[in-house]
Formats: sequence, structure tokens, C-alpha cells
Amino acid sequence: MRSLARFGCLLIFAVAAAGQLARAGEPSVAENCKRDIVYLPDFLIANDTGAADNRKFRGEAVIAAAQERALRDASSASTDEACIEIIQTFFSAWRDGHLEVVPADWTPNSNASAGAGDAPTKSPERRSRITWLSNKTALLTFPTFFASEAETIRTLMAENRQRLERTPHWIIDVRDNNGGSDDTYAPITDAVIENPIMMAGVEFLATPANVEGTAGVCEWWAPGDKGCLESIGRLVEAMRAAKPGTYVPHPSLTDVVTQVEPEDKGRKRPTRVAVLTDRGCGSSCEQFLLAMQQSWNVKLFGRRTAGALDYSNLRPHKLPSGKRLVLYATSRSMRLPHLPVDAVGVLPDVFLPLPAGAAEREREIDRVRVLLEQSR
Repeated sequence: MRSLARFGCLLIFAVAAAGQLARAGEPSVAENCKRDIVYLPDFLIANDTGAADNRKFRGEAVIAAAQERALRDASSASTDEACIEIIQTFFSAWRDGHLEVVPADWTPNSNASAGAGDAPTKSPERRSRITWLSNKTALLTFPTFFASEAETIRTLMAENRQRLERTPHWIIDVRDNNGGSDDTYAPITDAVIENPIMMAGVEFLATPANVEGTAGVCEWWAPGDKGCLESIGRLVEAMRAAKPGTYVPHPSLTDVVTQVEPEDKGRKRPTRVAVLTDRGCGSSCEQFLLAMQQSWNVKLFGRRTAGALDYSNLRPHKLPSGKRLVLYATSRSMRLPHLPVDAVGVLPDVFLPLPAGAAEREREIDRVRVLLEQSR
């Protein structure tokens, strides 16, 4: 089951830098920080797909007050790291996800965030894995759908296919899954979904900055990926041909909603699938859930997700100080305005209360296993 959206990314945190005047004539950290804060609102309104809606729904007074606070705080900023924290707090007045500030030398592989939002994940406990809880139930754990995990997921699903097909119940754990690339989870949806599903596409805002950011995104996000170059090349041509300030769908889309047929219709799929989710599931993790919840054999268990999906496909833009990049959204979902996700996240079919600690969190898995194995 191949998804329609491609390449979104999201990440935070930074490297510390000197906070006082380095040499005569160079702006101070505080001056550079304020310069970036003053620049951001107009840039976002012109180029970020969610900014106008965010300002409308949050209120112009709220945004203006947040900018004033940011400027006051920036006056005492002594490090670039402090400035990043100030700007990120300012961004929270706009929306909760898919709007970030990072150091100017940041790349998608700069660090390994464990939070929601399209970050690479390196630590062993944050790697994809399959565990057999019994001869009836398999636990498939996917902490990220970042592109760096794509080969691991493909290999896991392929090497364990025969045993998975003999296992009637699956628990898929995407709690704290930080999103990534929709293509990464395709082997999972292929293995689970046997009925046609309906998927909404995305449309891109055509502006000079967005064209520039999109044209370079493959080199920045997925160097050497021929599929990226082909897909993005067609999109850039469409954006360049469009009137600035208008929205264009990806050329591969033929309608707002597309019926996606399952691949490998003859394969044996699980009888019942429980997907564990929570507020840590964001971005492409939420797109995964929107596909999975349309499968007749799937139920979602847990809590609402992060709500960071409506505005996506982030691009980097260097801020006036030259010290930082803003990562902002260049696409919006064609589900809008009828089916927003950012407002409340993706809701579970079965609510599980917030666990008190790690032990209780692990017991959620056994609780769901018992429900699956006792079902008829």
C-alpha cells in the first residue's frame, strides 16, 4: 500500500555558540536574535502553508504578544542556543508542530531526537524490531519512520514474513514514533491492509522561496535518492509554472482523494491488528494511522496523537542573521478544512489511560495481547 505524500521532516535542538561580540563590528547574539524574530512573521505568512490559518485560529493578538515577549527575551540572549529556545517558544504560539528553528549548519542527520517529528533514531532501544509474545501474537515495534530506518523495516518484514503470516494477531507499537517518510512504513501497510482505502493528497504553495527550498530538498534530505529526484523534479516544474501564492497538487495526483488498492492481494494477512499509539506519534506516524484505521482488521488503542500533519513537507530557509534555519511547511493536506488532524490528533478506537510509569506502559502491551487472544 503506497502512500501519496513524500518527504516531510521535523527536528529541533542546536549546538551552543559564543554569545558576546566576537570581533568589532559584528552584531551581538541578542541583535542577531531580534533580527530573526522581526523577520519571521512576514516570511511565514508569505510562505508557510499553515501560518495564515494558525494566526486566524490562534488570534493575531496572541501572535503579536508572543513576538513582543520573544523580542524582550532576545535582548538578554547570550548564546545562539538561547536564541533558538526563544524562537521555538515563539513558534509555539503559531502551532505545535512542523515549524522549527535549527542551527545554520544543521542537516537531517545532525542528531537523533527521540521526540515526535521526523528525526533519525540511532539508539538500540529505538530501533525497529519484532518480538513473538506467544504463538498467536507478534509485537512489531516501530519507534520511527525516518528514512534511515526504511531498509531495516523492509528487511524485518521480508525475513519474518512466513512466521508473521502464521501469526493471527499483531500488536504494532508506534507510541513515541517521531514520523519521517511515508514510504518507510509501506512494507507494514502492505502486510496488513487487504481492502482498498481512500487517501487524501497534498497541495504545495508556489512561492519563490518554496520553489528554491523544494528544488534542493533531495540533496539536503535524501542524497542520491533517484525516486526523490524524479518526484521532486516534476513538482518543482509545476510550482514554477504556477502563479506565485497559489497552490498546486503534485503532478502525480489526479483527484483530491485517491483510492489506493492493496498490493500483493494473494498474501495472508493477520486476522486482527491492534495499533498502540499516543501523543508521541506525529507527522508520518499519523499518516500511517489514517491508512491503518481504514483496514477492516485494525483497531487503534491508546491516546490521541500529536496533531502535526495538516501542514507538512518542511523546507529549510536561512534567516537574516545567517546563524539559523527555519524549517517550515510548504504543503497542506487536501483533507482540509473538512478533516483536520492538527486540532485534536488522530483519536484511538479504544482509549487507554495515560500510564503512570515505564512498567505500566509495558503492561499496555500485555493488556492488548489478552484482548486479542480472548477474542473470537
